[in-house]
Amino acid sequence: MKFTRRRPCSVLELAVRILQIHNFYKVPGGECGVVEAERRLLEEHGNTVLQFAVDSREIDSMPLLKQGLAFVQIPWNVGVARRLVSFVHKHRPDVVHVHNVFPLLSPSVYHALSRSGVSVVQTVHNYRFLCPNGLFYVKGKVCEACQEQSYWAAVKNCCVHESMITSALYASAVAWGWRSGTFSSCIDRYIALNSFSFGKLVAAGVPKDKVRVCGNFVSNFSEAPPAKQPYALYLGRLSAEKGLKTLLAAAGSVPELSLKLAGTGPLEADLRRAIGVPGMEHIELVGHVAGETKRRLIAEALCTAAPSECYENFPLSVVESLALGTPVIASRIGGLPELIEHGQTGLLFSPTDTESLAECLRRIVRRPTDTAAMAACALATARVRFSPQCHLDQLLGIYRDAMSHTERNAKAKGERTQQQSVAFRR
Repeated sequence: MKFTRRRPCSVLELAVRILQIHNFYKVPGGECGVVEAERRLLEEHGNTVLQFAVDSREIDSMPLLKQGLAFVQIPWNVGVARRLVSFVHKHRPDVVHVHNVFPLLSPSVYHALSRSGVSVVQTVHNYRFLCPNGLFYVKGKVCEACQEQSYWAAVKNCCVHESMITSALYASAVAWGWRSGTFSSCIDRYIALNSFSFGKLVAAGVPKDKVRVCGNFVSNFSEAPPAKQPYALYLGRLSAEKGLKTLLAAAGSVPELSLKLAGTGPLEADLRRAIGVPGMEHIELVGHVAGETKRRLIAEALCTAAPSECYENFPLSVVESLALGTPVIASRIGGLPELIEHGQTGLLFSPTDTESLAECLRRIVRRPTDTAAMAACALATARVRFSPQCHLDQLLGIYRDAMSHTERNAKAKGERTQQQSVAFRR
């Protein structure tokens, strides 16, 4: 385990010793990038960051018996809990920041941390605490059956990987986390990425005073809005909940604006067939992009599109676009309306509304003066809202808030124990 200490923290307080806990995904996405970016940001400002992490890509190389054992321990992994208690005892972090515990870590980590007496902060990157598949979306539509009925609905609908068994394991983990009080009592502070997520957590039973709103950040900003090319860009997973069929239908009626689809996913073959017909020649699939190619595609686009039909939380592609001076067309769903100011930094439309989306695309290409003004506003707004320094100050404030909460609880517990001891002697 590598320990690093660099220049003093930028805020006027002592540096913090943080333990990050994360189960990296088999297909790395924005969440994994956030974990690493946050680690670098904290270290660059004098804090020590340790990691207790596993990677789901390891599953494929496990013997079949070990794979099966990992699978059935999704609700509760005793071995992980024991290792974590030992790790915390050895390294003594000031605060633990948990990002994701599924599938290899399990909710057992929260009880292990609670027994260790360390402050626990949980970032809610998706809706897994409330919905076993993390999306509130199944069979082509938004679904809140687990909140409205019970987590049995996830099993009935095969919400996780279209498997009843896998769905049952995840549903058991989430249901037990709530019924045992693990999610409400073993976590000192929740970080919701927006007020939409905040509301969902509170409605589910998380005490309101335990939730703080703190979005993600970006480090790469344009100095000025760059020269634009006549195309719109979609950047992300090619899957049903992202609203790509609506986007294609809308783009098909705006031939003067090219559309580039960047990413991979289960809809790739269907999309390739859909754009291979007459009248769709202005739409192209460009595959997975990264690095400078990704930056250039975003910066030179007239706009990017986020036409999601699920409750998006905090898609990095949206804030990356704003930070590069590119306005965003987004659906009014989940956390997206909190990222985009209609007519100022982008345009909003009703999810699944093809004509409304098409009108947004027409406005972008046919009103260049307005589009240029939105590009400039997007960049200026991103510099204020999504800067690394702003995020760092918020994050360290939440850590210290959690540490104070733990200290108060420990003091209160000690006082109660002392009172009970005195009463017993009497």
